[in-house]
Amino acid sequence: MHRAHDYRFLIQRWRAVARAAGVPLRRLVRTEHHDLFYLQTKALGATGGIYISAGIHGDEPAATEGLITWAEKNARRLHTLPLLLLPCLNPWGLANNIRLNEDGLDLNRLFHRDDQPVVGAVRRLVAPHQFAAALMLHEDYDGQGLYLYEVARAQPPWGEALLAAARRHLPIDPRPRIDGRKAVGGIHRRRIDRKRFARMGYPEAIWFHLEHARRSLTIESPSEFALERRVAAHVAVIGECVRRVLKDAA
Repeated sequence: MHRAHDYRFLIQRWRAVARAAGVPLRRLVRTEHHDLFYLQTKALGATGGIYISAGIHGDEPAATEGLITWAEKNARRLHTLPLLLLPCLNPWGLANNIRLNEDGLDLNRLFHRDDQPVVGAVRRLVAPHQFAAALMLHEDYDGQGLYLYEVARAQPPWGEALLAAARRHLPIDPRPRIDGRKAVGGIHRRRIDRKRFARMGYPEAIWFHLEHARRSLTIESPSEFALERRVAAHVAVIGECVRRVLKDAA
């Protein structure tokens, strides 16, 4: 039996990673039920580097498992990488295997606001930063394979390379339309319609694209596939994204 929905165990693993890496695990915010944490390395400056978040939807456990697994595999060099990592933005949802938080809110539609405690804490945390890339880890129960959303001001795009890095773990979603929108080779590249997002609420990825990241990528693994394969795909995508950020900075 896996423990992918055990938030306390997840944070125990993050504390172990932080000790091994020599990087503090700091509290982001305290909610009624849980403390939330982040890990920021000294190598991260005001510009460049990478932001990675997981667990904003609690019923997407390969996201949180993928991020901690990647961190465990790279613990000894973690302090050398320019990183801001958010291990789990919705611990109540993770523990209860539900998309929403304890107030019945979808945090991934609230990033235009700062009055929600978790979203407000993230907004304040990233205020001094402009990231080379922001990577959001998600899952989709309708998914037929791995796919991603990409919005970027930088060229060339990275979507194809990120999916290729994970292809040995999961197939690429073959659908020509995903979530009602055109997809090519498992990739959505959308124009930003501010009026649409004003109506529906701003997702984390769109807000980062507009405010804090040259590239914003949302990876979606198919939640009906085996957990081990989904986790491995997230690990591969994270690794390729970090590699590309470092290459561009060199």
